[in-house]
Amino acid sequence: MPLARLLLCFLRCTFAATVLLPFVAGAASLPAASHSYQPGSRDEDSSASAMPHALKTGIERLRSGTWWEANRKIRPELAQVGDLMFLLPLADKKLEPSSDAIGRVQRLREAMRSHQTRQPAGWSRLVAQVRAERAKAGDASAALLADALVNEVRYRDGTDGSYYAPARFFAESGVCKDFAVAKYLLLRDAGFDIARLRLVSLAPRYNNTPDDWHVILVVQIDGASEPLALDSPGAPTVKRSDDTANGPSMLLGAILAGRKPADAVLRAPAGPLTTPLSLSGQARRPIATVFNEEGSRSFERAAPGALRRASAVGRSASAMYVDEMGDPWKVDRSGTFPKWRVAVDQVEALEKTEQTARLIRVAGR
Repeated sequence: MPLARLLLCFLRCTFAATVLLPFVAGAASLPAASHSYQPGSRDEDSSASAMPHALKTGIERLRSGTWWEANRKIRPELAQVGDLMFLLPLADKKLEPSSDAIGRVQRLREAMRSHQTRQPAGWSRLVAQVRAERAKAGDASAALLADALVNEVRYRDGTDGSYYAPARFFAESGVCKDFAVAKYLLLRDAGFDIARLRLVSLAPRYNNTPDDWHVILVVQIDGASEPLALDSPGAPTVKRSDDTANGPSMLLGAILAGRKPADAVLRAPAGPLTTPLSLSGQARRPIATVFNEEGSRSFERAAPGALRRASAVGRSASAMYVDEMGDPWKVDRSGTFPKWRVAVDQVEALEKTEQTARLIRVAGR
């Protein structure tokens, strides 16, 4: 039994290497990258020493978290990923990003090129007021203002799938991806470091629901315990009195024209949709990809498919599956959609010599 427990400890310690390394590859270069977008917050030595702890905490959240399955892919929840989306590098050269992630980065870059040549009337006024709010009250207050301003554009479904630049978005309205891109560009133009900005693609929990994808912007704030989620309004169930056309609301139109101050949106009936990740309405949504103009990072992986053992002890027993790395997972199929968790209790399996030898070989890959 002591040997079994020792092997169990060893297996747990190597989990990050065998299961989560696709997420943490390249993390050795992170202290310098993190220090570059946290100027003056701490000295270089303390930044470097804090990084391994932050990575360890984030990896443990994933290891103990719930992974939702849809279309044979499993994905962790947004709140479980948390600040890992900023700690892990984008566009890792050792890993091939998914075609979906590449497409999202390309569409964002196309929107940025369009934005460089044409901006909405009054855009510079929004940028100036967000920048002034940042100088006066800090990053969190500026993000709150930017979120509320962009959310004053009307929602319109049925877009063509491209990422609208703000000029087109303000003229035609759009969906969640267009809200997120406008917020990204507004904060970027107001002086935010893009290393602090992540567009996040959230996947559906159910199979065969391709239209249930959602995109939000997440912002890392100095001194905050967790990043901020900047969500967008959905399709309105009841039309507002000024909902007679696409584009900005009457309030945002007045702000763009200079007739009202930008902070008037903070008193609007709907209010801003800015909140810490764990308190966001999207906190339990499965996360597929994070990205910005520099690249992407995928958090999805193939669902474990090989049945390792099926217990006949009783109803409480469950089947054990292994993934492509040989690591064990359990699945709960009692609900409408499967929920996967890493199987952490390996003592029973390790008591058997043959299984123990196999697990050692897997852990030593």
